[in-house]
Amino acid sequence: MICDLNVVYPQDDFDVFPGARELNKLKGCLAVLEQLGYTHIALNFEPKWTSGTINKHMPGDIQKVNPINVDKDFPEFKGRLKIYSRITLKIDDPSQCQNITKFQQVFDIVAVEPQTERALQLAITNLEVDIITFNYRERLPCYLKHKTIGAATEKGIHFEIKYSDILESGTHARAQAISNIKQLIRASRSRGLLCTSGITFEERSRARAYCDVSVLLEFMGLDRNRASQAFKDWSLDVLLSGRLRIKSYKQVIAVSGDGGLIDNSLEQNDWSLKRKDAPTNIKIDARGYKKRRLVEKD
Repeated sequence: MICDLNVVYPQDDFDVFPGARELNKLKGCLAVLEQLGYTHIALNFEPKWTSGTINKHMPGDIQKVNPINVDKDFPEFKGRLKIYSRITLKIDDPSQCQNITKFQQVFDIVAVEPQTERALQLAITNLEVDIITFNYRERLPCYLKHKTIGAATEKGIHFEIKYSDILESGTHARAQAISNIKQLIRASRSRGLLCTSGITFEERSRARAYCDVSVLLEFMGLDRNRASQAFKDWSLDVLLSGRLRIKSYKQVIAVSGDGGLIDNSLEQNDWSLKRKDAPTNIKIDARGYKKRRLVEKD
């Protein structure tokens, strides 16, 4: 199993959905990744972030928080790819983290992009997230120390490397990205890293096979075995962490019979058959465990 947990979703607003043209381009991007051998892909929704605040128009209804509808928009990939939803939040202040719990209920993966050193410390110590990422084309918000990165790794948080930043056409941006990634590899002692594409639906020409990217990671100091783990084992750990958060309750785990925790083909289960008011895009497996009762309606 080979994972790419960062394919950018076309829209950055909770209330705006991609058009047919954008969806077709995104499907073409997914088809290219499938041809390159990827089996598990996460669509990354990045909400609008201006003046230090996340989009204030976030809907109050939890059913509408996640605009990614895999079953409706990507039915042709059923049985071919495992597609998941991810949200990446830019944070620089603790007050912006009040809605993290809401996102954890509807997205498979929750990632944060700290804008300051204080935000990085907050994400490691107080937030329950799966991934910490950076914009590698710019200077990092602080100097990465092994003690800080090691504390996050021990907690189960993984750090993301986006290889699309290395493929930037600008010489300065590419050099900055290489320098930042080498700093992260050094600070993490080559542990707890995952590598993703970070491409948009218009950049499918930048998609690369994981073996080609592994050569780049080796050049930057990551040995071959761990470069492979960045696409396989550690990426699957992120998926398992996110799925356990929404598919378990008090050490009770819901596991499908054949696919395990990272199989999302049975997400709707029998809930929609037993309740007419069941939401369509919420991770409904956990609700059965938390409520412990299902009210049968004649």
